Amino acid sequence: MENMISMKKINKSYKMGAEQLHVLKDIDLTVKKGEYIAILGPSGSGKSTLMNLIGCMDKADSGEYFLGGQPVHDMHDRELTHIRNREIGFVFQKYHLIPRYNVVQNIIMPLLVRGETHYDAVKMCEGTIAALGLSDRMKHKPSELSGGQQQRVAIARALVGKPSILLADEPTGALDSHTGGELLELFNQINDMGNTVIVITHDLNVANHAKRVIKIIDGVLYS
Repeated sequence: MENMISMKKINKSYKMGAEQLHVLKDIDLTVKKGEYIAILGPSGSGKSTLMNLIGCMDKADSGEYFLGGQPVHDMHDRELTHIRNREIGFVFQKYHLIPRYNVVQNIIMPLLVRGETHYDAVKMCEGTIAALGLSDRMKHKPSELSGGQQQRVAIARALVGKPSILLADEPTGALDSHTGGELLELFNQINDMGNTVIVITHDLNVANHAKRVIKIIDGVLYS
């Protein structure tokens, strides 16, 4: 099975006043296409910084990062924006839905950014909407949905562009345990369809739903 992600000797530091804070230390990470992994770590462990690098929202100070064979470490900001829009589907704890838009309008946003027409974007998202059980909520606005339904809309938005990776940051953090469990089962179904899924979490119960768990402590990965 081919590598979706290959990171070698990744380092990342931030300047904090007069000090240099070394957040990621010689990170080596390989993720195969179609894997479902969790990156587990406490607050301050470096997991959010690692997520930003995986998601092409930031660049490492040193090291190599290949995403689907493409050398992310050599890319400029415009190239990073392009690959982020095409290859990464993001799911965040707080959903980040646009309140004045209905379900369909929120879901098609990534497609419109790519340059699809409104008509084509709506047609392209119909299958995803049905698969996530949102067909009877298409005209509803976020305020008219439960937390679980809002997170499903966020997942549909992440998946509609057929990204290489679904990258989820603490996806159950705003949900009750029952709804969170349903969401994690949905991730299993998404992975079973062939999608690569990466969950960033501090919660061992969430991490244990993945098929491989990688721990990060003080900027160091432990498989």
